[in-house]
Amino acid sequence: MKNINEIHLEDIIDSLRTAHVKLDLEFLKKLLKNASGSDKSWRNVEFGKKIGCTINTEIHIVNGINGWINGHTTVPVPKLIKIVELSDYNWIDIENNLSSIKAGRKKGEIRPRFPMKIGHKIGLIVGHILGDGAINKRGESIFFCNSNPELLNEFIECMKDFFGLEPRIWVQKPKKFEEKTQWLKRVTKIEDAPQNHVVGLFYPKICVQIIKSIFGNFADGKEKRITQEIKESDSEFKRGLIRAFFDDEGTVYKDRCMMRLFQDRKDILEEIKSMLEEFNISSSRIRSCIKRDKERHYFDITNYFDFLSFYKRIGCTSTYKKISFESSIALLRKGRKSKYILSLETTL
Repeated sequence: MKNINEIHLEDIIDSLRTAHVKLDLEFLKKLLKNASGSDKSWRNVEFGKKIGCTINTEIHIVNGINGWINGHTTVPVPKLIKIVELSDYNWIDIENNLSSIKAGRKKGEIRPRFPMKIGHKIGLIVGHILGDGAINKRGESIFFCNSNPELLNEFIECMKDFFGLEPRIWVQKPKKFEEKTQWLKRVTKIEDAPQNHVVGLFYPKICVQIIKSIFGNFADGKEKRITQEIKESDSEFKRGLIRAFFDDEGTVYKDRCMMRLFQDRKDILEEIKSMLEEFNISSSRIRSCIKRDKERHYFDITNYFDFLSFYKRIGCTSTYKKISFESSIALLRKGRKSKYILSLETTL
């Protein structure tokens, strides 16, 4: 996926073999008529066999097609692929007349817009999944959990823009770190959650299938990684990824003019360091510490130029972290190196 700025349906259709597609009904009728060479495609037994449908031999009906053209059922992707191959239409025609996609007959439905733009917003989604989010082990859902409404709303808006749907929102019961997560109640919007409670956002399986078809298996339960597809993505995607990851896993020490990124997996931090270098931002070597009887890894950014560069080139969504950044920068301006700091700001 090297430096690809947009994804068309054709680029990912082979990864969606278990999915079902809903098309504009008038277009679907034209497509079936063209592919079958018949005004009554549901009676064209040979056509039905070619696309893998079962045949009702008693009344010579192609099972499935009647349900499709009446809008009662959706078209399985393997059959759609064969229909397109037999027709004069192409995949751009299909995506222009796409109503929705779902993972199976009854799985959660999404309304993505093609071509999908691979840039800052999808970078934010992937960064949050690598941070406080997850894709569950069975690949059934995308999940993002946080107590900061700003980050939760950011994730919601990016997912809505990319996949065209709202999440299921659950409020978590207050708990100690070592205790198992329990859910208090489901709410319709973030504002309905009790203040300072952790909120979980859930998205259906088809979102998992699409995002992994683009970026590889970067999250699988507790196992997370920076895939080759992520490494080869463009700078705007990486800018979004780093920003979201920092909002979830980073902190700013405003009294020391220093920022730090934490992570359980050292290999992920190594890749984030490499991405930062692409923006000419240097960081310290990766160190480790024991927190709650568990080894954690981290690196710092303390150099004046790198600290300012991160704030201006990457930034953050959290208001609290923005204030911490700005307080640190204000301290730098007041210090003995204030002229140096101001000259640096003009270069960024």
